Amino acid sequence: MMLKWMQLTRTLCDANKDVILKIKRIIAGFRARNYLADLGIIEDEKIKVLKNDEGPVIVEIKGTRVAIGRGLAAKIEVISEK
Repeated sequence: MMLKWMQLTRTLCDANKDVILKIKRIIAGFRARNYLADLGIIEDEKIKVLKNDEGPVIVEIKGTRVAIGRGLAAKIEVISEK
């Protein structure tokens, strides 16, 4: 049973196309977190998934398109933005 206040988290690799998501948590090491932060991908930031079929995941963050490899995208937990 899922409580109302709990939101389903999933990785960025599992996200659907054309959905706005909020970054919940980044499960990565220091260097990977700094690399993502340099791209503007930080916790509590909103992103839109533009492409997620094969190859890198392409997202839009703050009006900029960013390609993220699948290995790194698997370390980013997201929730649906309402």
